Amino acid sequence: MRLNIIFYSTTKDYQIMKERMLVLAKAAPIVSSKYEHLICVAGITENGEWRRIYPIPFKLFLTGHGFKKKSWIEYELENPEPSNHRPESRKIIPESVKQLEEEDYGKIHELLQSRVTSLEELQSKSHREVSLGVIKPKIMDFYAGENKHLAKMIKKCGQRNIFGKSVVRIDTTEKEFSYVFECCDNCNKKHDILVEDWEVAELYRNCKKYWKMGKYPSESVVIMKVREKMFEWMKNRKEVFFIVGTHFKFNTYIIIGIVYPRKNDKF
Repeated sequence: MRLNIIFYSTTKDYQIMKERMLVLAKAAPIVSSKYEHLICVAGITENGEWRRIYPIPFKLFLTGHGFKKKSWIEYELENPEPSNHRPESRKIIPESVKQLEEEDYGKIHELLQSRVTSLEELQSKSHREVSLGVIKPKIMDFYAGENKHLAKMIKKCGQRNIFGKSVVRIDTTEKEFSYVFECCDNCNKKHDILVEDWEVAELYRNCKKYWKMGKYPSESVVIMKVREKMFEWMKNRKEVFFIVGTHFKFNTYIIIGIVYPRKNDKF
């Protein structure tokens, strides 16, 4: 249900369009020259529509206004129409974001299961028609590679604000990770796709801290620890969903969210 609240002024009529969305994807923060750090957030609205919202500045999570995946959030739209060539994208007022209740995993599972598709089906359509979807993969491999955008991100790390402080507030990760998988039961192709879920980036960052503290002997152990969770543990779980979305510039699909049950989730 979309809530439309109209406020009247003596000089101008203002219409505030509020929307509620179940957060299913939170991608790792990226460096933005305009917004410092941005987080790609996507999910499904109360109206059952796929939605990608921006800008979600990283500083929201530093000021206590962040939110969790699998939770409902409410926000104000700047405009109800798509904000770029991808039909699900909307520009919002970031200061208006409010975290609401966490959703029961059983309902999340039911919602995603009813929308499962294949990567081939998504790729057969124009990115102007659809740019978000959910697949239920058969995970076959998970590996680390060098971050191709590292040099560019490090350069941006040198940027300073008017107070002389770096505009970048998180460590730049040297590695990026990819999954190899079949996207459905009838899939005859091994897909090899980059994963940008924030959970993966944070796991790598935390394991790297242990390495720097001397608790892990080498970087290869760091990668092994990430692989143990995101591959060895994940591949044996029957209920894993990938939320996939197209890249803004290249229109190729990447994994922006991984949704799976916790140990105590029942469905």
